Order: sequence, then C-alpha cells, then structure tokens
Amino acid sequence: MNVFRYLSAALVVALGLSSCGDENSMIGSSIVDTNMEIVVDSSFQKLITVESVPNDSVVGRTITQLIGRISIPGYGKLETDFLTQFMPAAAFDTVGVDRLDSLVLYLNYNADSFTGDSLAPMQLSVFPLEKQLKSPIYSSIDPADYYNAQGMPVALKSYNASYLGLPDSLIKLGYKAIRVKLPDEMADRFFQKYKEDPSTFSSPSRFAQFFPGLYVKTSYGSGCVVNVQNSVMNLHYTKTTVINDKDSTYVAAQTLMAVTPEISTGNHIKLEVDPMIQSEIAAGKVYLVAPAGLNVLMHFPTRQIVADFEQAVGDGGSTIQGLINSLILHVPLKEIANNSYGLEPPQFLLFVRKSELQKFFEEKELTDNIRSFYAKYDSNTRSYSFTGLRTFLNDVIEKKRQGTEITDADEEIVLVPVSVYSETVSSGSSYYYYSYSEQEVVTDIVPYISAPSIALIDADNIKLQLTYSRQTKK
Repeated sequence: MNVFRYLSAALVVALGLSSCGDENSMIGSSIVDTNMEIVVDSSFQKLITVESVPNDSVVGRTITQLIGRISIPGYGKLETDFLTQFMPAAAFDTVGVDRLDSLVLYLNYNADSFTGDSLAPMQLSVFPLEKQLKSPIYSSIDPADYYNAQGMPVALKSYNASYLGLPDSLIKLGYKAIRVKLPDEMADRFFQKYKEDPSTFSSPSRFAQFFPGLYVKTSYGSGCVVNVQNSVMNLHYTKTTVINDKDSTYVAAQTLMAVTPEISTGNHIKLEVDPMIQSEIAAGKVYLVAPAGLNVLMHFPTRQIVADFEQAVGDGGSTIQGLINSLILHVPLKEIANNSYGLEPPQFLLFVRKSELQKFFEEKELTDNIRSFYAKYDSNTRSYSFTGLRTFLNDVIEKKRQGTEITDADEEIVLVPVSVYSETVSSGSSYYYYSYSEQEVVTDIVPYISAPSIALIDADNIKLQLTYSRQTKK
C-alpha cells in the first residue's frame, strides 16, 4: 500500500471536483482543507482467482455468419453453419418482366475475412427451413429441428477463399462472394407471390410465415472458415421497356431479400477444444477460446475491497471520510507457444456478473459502466485494462448502505470475448460562433464469433489497483 500524505489544498479541491456525479455522494462530500491522503492499494489482487469455463452456447446477436470447417493444432476443431430468415424487399420490379433468369444467394465477405487455407476445397449445401426460427437463437441450436435432414439440398456450391480465377476488377473491390444458384422454382414462387399478395413482403414476420428461411450447411471439406458479412438473394431477369418509342430488352437484377439485424439469424457452432488445451487447463492454466469455446470466470474480491475501504475511511461514522478515485483491473496475456495459425486474442472482453450474462445478451444491452464494462485488447502490452471499475464498486457500496448485502453474485465475474460496434455521431451548433463535434457511440455488443480466437491468461500477473482519497478532520 502506497500512501501520499498531506496534499495541498488545491489538490484537495481537485479531488472533490472529481467526485461530481458520484452515486456515493456522501463519500467525500464534505472534503475540506485538512489532512488528506491518497491511498493506492494493490493488496486485493492476491485474492483474485480465475478459471476457464465452458461457453459452448452463445446467443445469435449478429448478422456475421461463419461457414466452414477447420482443425487447428493448439486450438481445436471448429465447424460452423448458419440458419437465417430474410428481410424482404418492399417492392419488386414486375413491369415488363419477360423472363426470370436465375435466383442467386450471394455470401459476401472481405478479402481477408477467412481463417485457414484459402485454397482448401470446400462445399456448402442449402436447405429450406420448414418452420420459423425461435428467438433468441443459440449456437447450440439443432438444425434438424428446422429442416428435413433426410431431404436433398436445394443447392450445392463448391468454393474456396482464394482470388484465383477472379477478374482484376473484382479483386480491386476488396471483397469476394460465394455465389449459390438457387432453384428456378424458388424464383418463380417469390415472384408470383409478390404479384398475388404484395403484403406478404411488407414485414419480416409476415414474410417468415411464407418463407421461413434457409439453412446453409458445411457439407464437404476442411481447412477454411469464412466470415460472411453480408448475405443477399438477388433475382436476375430479362425485361422489356419502351425507350424513345422503341421496345428495348435488357437484363436486370434486383435484391429480393437480405440478412439484416431485424430478422432472426444465428450460427450453429461446434467447437471441440484441443485436448492439449484441456490438459493444460486441468493443470491450472487459464484460456479464453472463441467462438463458443471458453470464457474466464473470475473471483473478484468485492466484499474485501468494500470492507477494507470502509474501515479505512471510517464507514461514515468517524471523523475520517473518503472517496474512491479509481479501480483498475489489468489482465495480461502470455505468449502461446503452439500458435502456428497465428490466431489472435479476442479484440474486446466483456466484464459482467455471471448471473447477468445471459440477460445482457438476450436483452441486447450495452455496457452501462456500472454493472458491465468492456476493455479493448492492447497488442503492445498484450493485455486488457478495465479502467473504470470505480463505478462498479460505488454501486455496490451505495446498495449496501441501502440495505442490500453484498452476495456471491457480486464476486462472480465472467470475462467474455465480444465484438463491439460503434458509429461516429456528428453534431454542430451556431450561436455567436459555430461549433462542431464528433463522438464515437457504441451501438452493439455481441458475442465474438468473427473468427477462431484464443488467449492464454497470465493469471499470476493480474493486477487490481484501488486508489482512494481520505481525509481526517482536524
């Protein structure tokens, strides 16, 4: 414990200002120019314990779709499919259509959005869903509950993730598509239905009653998993129209439907963690593995931190008072020796009570920086730092003062790989002068499924640092 004694009056005022908006307003509210200490206490980190826990069923909260199969030494065997509904287009082009040429499912992905061998021969098969998907969809979903597993697929597609064979014009675009031709009968069914009853296409729920969606299954090959960011179904057709008093016939295409955040979609993920990893976990090592692999369960010494802090500042009943300046959790990683595929750690980790994890994802919550937090992976320090946990502690203390005891749930924290999506929001105003600002706003936090990922926690060097100030009245 490091103690900086007898600060100046100016710093005391600054500390007082830093507590503005603090839920524990009583703490430090009467700081005056008197003896002041800032205490930095790292003694609690020795009370932290961590362990790997299964995370074999993650909720579908993203339109990212993984397709493929791969076996990676030191990671495991991963096989992924997906089931999805579609958002229909509001209007179809039906005027002057002479012929429906083809209906194509495009699975679009960025050029580098795959893991494994780009030349690995892969094949996928497409089955129509026979009933609507239930929401939420978990990665442990059994696809057989939704399609005829004994039936024949409506489409097969062999593919690889390389650029070989693509024209330069497409390579320059930076993305690639797995192009799957669907049956002509399906194209005709959509087209005729729209002409007979356009209202069927007026909402995702009504459309799902007519067309529940597709199951896209990995049916052959191993060595590559592709991260599909955009899935659309396009109708290619020939139409005739009058241009300059002359009939003109040309080919056209329109997007009939797409996978969007508004519809139900989910990945079916099977991950067998490498037995070597399991052995090391049994020996005491702690791993994060994604997608749908391993989380980290942390014993967080909430009770002891609160007890020691309250004792140090007098628990409001003595002449000593104080406030919490910061609570920082630093989670470092170790180098993984057997990482021939160069798998990266998850880009973000979520810090949330174990008891609140399911609700967090199912109700599409964002971190509130009181009960849940996220930290970004720092590749320079090979670590995650949760720097704003002061509010977590203040919230617990405030509830304790209102009669809610600290429970085991306040000490069972899970660290979960997540993806964090944000948007830049701009605003401007003009009065005597014009001002303009941009702000990054987090819009979505979802379980991480973008690619195979692994991290080895350096459990012996996890740091937890509490900094608080306290004053003693003269």
